[in-house]
Amino acid sequence: MKVVVAALVVGAQMIAPTISHADVLKCKIEAYNEDIFITTSPDTNQNDGQYARIGISPGIGNRAFVVADRMGAVAFVELNADGTPIGLLTVQKNLRVIKSTQSIDPFGAVQAPSQSAGVCSRCVGPKACVPY
Repeated sequence: MKVVVAALVVGAQMIAPTISHADVLKCKIEAYNEDIFITTSPDTNQNDGQYARIGISPGIGNRAFVVADRMGAVAFVELNADGTPIGLLTVQKNLRVIKSTQSIDPFGAVQAPSQSAGVCSRCVGPKACVPY
């Protein structure tokens, strides 16, 4: 079994999941009615164990690859069900976020590009951000 663990560096804090702990960011992004959650692996309610998840609930949503920038920002490349990249969320060290989305047609052309900004807050775990 292969386990991939990604780390998210935010300011002086490091958001780094362990084998039993995931990190959750709750993001409020312009033009979105609902909060967007970014959950790092491994605790994403999925069995693949290697992807972060981006969605409207912690741990559930589209798969995402995590890429750490050497300057401290972290990019999440969002994938649709067939693995096509459909968006990019870039989280800065100060937890400001930029969400870029687009669709790619069957001929490889990019359609409907858009970009929105927002801010994220860190949750203690996948259940900590859910208002029950």
